[in-house]
Amino acid sequence: MKILLCTNAFENITNGPAKFANLVLQINDRYPQHQIRILTEDVSESRLTSLKYVYKVTLNYPGFLRLFGQFLRMFIYYNKAKQIQKEYDYDVLVYINSFNGLWASLVSDKPTIGMINDDNNLRTNFKNFTNQRWAKKIIFKYLEKLSAKHHKGIISNSDYLTQQILKAYSLPSTRVTRLYKSIDLDNTTFQPHREFKQPIRVLFIKADYIRGGLTVLAAALQSLQPLTFELTIIGPSQGFGNHISSIFKDTTNTTVHFLGEQPQATVFTLLTTQDIFCVPSLQEALGVANIEALAYGIPVVSTKAGGIPEVLDNGNNGWMAVPGNPLDLASALQACIQNTEQRLQKSINGRRYIERFSAPYMFKEFLRILEECK
Repeated sequence: MKILLCTNAFENITNGPAKFANLVLQINDRYPQHQIRILTEDVSESRLTSLKYVYKVTLNYPGFLRLFGQFLRMFIYYNKAKQIQKEYDYDVLVYINSFNGLWASLVSDKPTIGMINDDNNLRTNFKNFTNQRWAKKIIFKYLEKLSAKHHKGIISNSDYLTQQILKAYSLPSTRVTRLYKSIDLDNTTFQPHREFKQPIRVLFIKADYIRGGLTVLAAALQSLQPLTFELTIIGPSQGFGNHISSIFKDTTNTTVHFLGEQPQATVFTLLTTQDIFCVPSLQEALGVANIEALAYGIPVVSTKAGGIPEVLDNGNNGWMAVPGNPLDLASALQACIQNTEQRLQKSINGRRYIERFSAPYMFKEFLRILEECK
């Protein structure tokens, strides 16, 4: 089977879809009977020369049409895919963002598969108007719904998200398949023993830090005095530095180290040196960062939001608080800090549990899904 995967995120690895796009290239070596190639806008010319299976698409349109760039992208990607088809006659066309594959789902002579990786569009409705971005989100929701109805199949990344898609888009259960996004477990170092000296080192990784519950974490840490903390924040761009500082202006027992966007190597190093991984998300479709944390053995304190319980095995692999509740989060953090034996057991449970999120397992499931849709 020949696969062409279209993704707007590839080189800049800041989220689960980008990690997935890089990992699936291993299919070419692991399964010689299959081929997969990537079409992306997010790859530099310097790196492109060393990538055998990656094509670059350039988004060329006049500046005055920039407002419609998200819509134009679907036509530009499909036109490039048709050019590639002349030399690489793929069997199935996969879009890592279902919405971007809308045009292809309507006109392609090859079966198309769309991936929905979060519930950002799903949760938008006429009752939750918040700001001027709401209109854009509501349009995206209905276009994503249209794409979901026309693709041969939809891939979600958790049982929670699968149910949300089926309900919001009124799809039959056979149209949506869950595929857990994985990590490369072979290249992780499991270190469940952490020092927990004062100050306690807490790691937060989330680009959308509001959705990730950073304000809730600030309040929870403040309530845990006389304990002291060092909080390292990774993910948000440097432009949000002032706002993040304002969140912690009243948190007197916490020293904040805001590092902004960082490469994967830095993230993995910190997962081996910090004491607690805590992203108390308000909403989360799955939470690949929690999987990475479990792989490295760092104790995980999170919430019961979305697909997080699927990763933490309903609390067997970590501690879960009520989303948006600082006191409940503080209680979970305190339980993690005080129970040395429980920390070790939950870390061991987690490392064993996430074998289901291993790359080889994901590859087999991904290929099976595409074969069935094809």
